[in-house]
Amino acid sequence: MEHQHITPMTTAGCFAAIMVVLAFLSTYVPFFSMIGFFIMPVPMAVMYMKFGLRQALLTGIAAGILMSITISPVEAIIQILTFGAVGMAIGAGFRYEWPPAKMLFGVTAAFIVTCSVLMGAAYLFMGINAFTMIQDLFSDATAQMIAQYEASGISEVQIVEYKQQFNQVQQILPALLPLLFCLATMIVGYANIKVAQVILRRLGFSVQPFLPIRCWEIPRSMIYLYILAIVMNYWGTSRDIGWLYIIGLNLYQMAFFFICIEGIALLFYLINRRFHMGNGLQALFLISFFIMPVFSYAAFLAGIFDMLANYRKKRA
Repeated sequence: MEHQHITPMTTAGCFAAIMVVLAFLSTYVPFFSMIGFFIMPVPMAVMYMKFGLRQALLTGIAAGILMSITISPVEAIIQILTFGAVGMAIGAGFRYEWPPAKMLFGVTAAFIVTCSVLMGAAYLFMGINAFTMIQDLFSDATAQMIAQYEASGISEVQIVEYKQQFNQVQQILPALLPLLFCLATMIVGYANIKVAQVILRRLGFSVQPFLPIRCWEIPRSMIYLYILAIVMNYWGTSRDIGWLYIIGLNLYQMAFFFICIEGIALLFYLINRRFHMGNGLQALFLISFFIMPVFSYAAFLAGIFDMLANYRKKRA
């Protein structure tokens, strides 16, 4: 009986120490901060998988106390709330063998809740508005880009056009921030699941493989939602109905994103039929989707085609 209590307590102590080391490196080593962002939830996931919720919570509390002593109490709260919740969501998903959609939703929800709590606390106790900071960062980045355009010798007409485009984006940015926040947390949640899956397999855990992107299927209803969003944008603009325009704009961006996911799945499916795509090459394609507008529109058109023609289903 005594031996059964020693094993989880010893493991919890080891993982708490590992979390403190990772948090220390993430705080004081700039390059490691991005890597630590995806590794930090793994110890909590392991504890949940092996010993359940109670031991995972004790591990998080112990790690938080050590972080508050070695780093700072504020940093400890941020690290434990964020990575603790995400790690337990990942651990619960693998422990109870959740389907991929449920697991992605659970991890995304953990991110959204913890980030919302932290942003609310920052606003209440420190007067920091995260959404205002994002808008200020966008304004500063826009000003720098305009200055670079002016220094490069671009004509005044083009600079005026760029300014108008940036101003339009800046005006609609506050309405899009909640949706962009949710989509960003979903993307980060997916990356955390994939990294945790690789590490857990290396540690000897038998975890259920996450469905490859080439097998993902988005409901065809996203096309109808996309058309509805266009109609809502038109009515909102032509009839000067602000709330209708804002809702339509968010629905438009959401439908566009998920149709692009369908397109990326089709592209990965076609490439995988001839070549084996490693994780690195898939990551490169996904990064291109976010930084290259041409690739985004190509993925969108591919997604529309796959939804309407059922191309992958017919060849399954």
